[in-house]
Amino acid sequence: MKKIFLLLLTIPFAFSAFAQKTATEYNDKIVDEQNKIGQRIIDFNYAVEAGEEMDLPLNLILEQINVSIEVLENLKPWEDGKALKNSALELFKFYKSIVSKEYREMVDILKHAEISETDAARLNTIMADVAEREKKVDYDFSTSQEAFAKRWNIELAPSELQDKIDGISE
Repeated sequence: MKKIFLLLLTIPFAFSAFAQKTATEYNDKIVDEQNKIGQRIIDFNYAVEAGEEMDLPLNLILEQINVSIEVLENLKPWEDGKALKNSALELFKFYKSIVSKEYREMVDILKHAEISETDAARLNTIMADVAEREKKVDYDFSTSQEAFAKRWNIELAPSELQDKIDGISE
């Protein structure tokens, strides 16, 4: 039943993904999917900070990532925009990997009744490792997006969602 529900959710996205009429719409569609994932990550972080149940928000991130990957896989590249699409897919797959592995491990540690020094050190190591690995995929996506924007004379606006995410990680 759950798979059917997810399939029903993705069908409208898949059809709308083919409807890009301009380079700006193409870029905005990719950014919109990234923002959906980002919002789920923010929701997860709020749950962690509040000491709330973390499994559901973690699963919601994964579900959104899977939907967003499917949307991008069905998105027809705008003329020479294949590099932008591919770098976004790599970024989303990176998100999927860290949420499935590192975030899961962090949740398991945070569920301990008491967090030991060893646990705290492991959490710090995980976060530092993820941040370091993320630099490359973020850079690749940003570079592809900037090149695409320059080619099609699109003005890129600062991301309010990114500001929220940056605020959480500080």
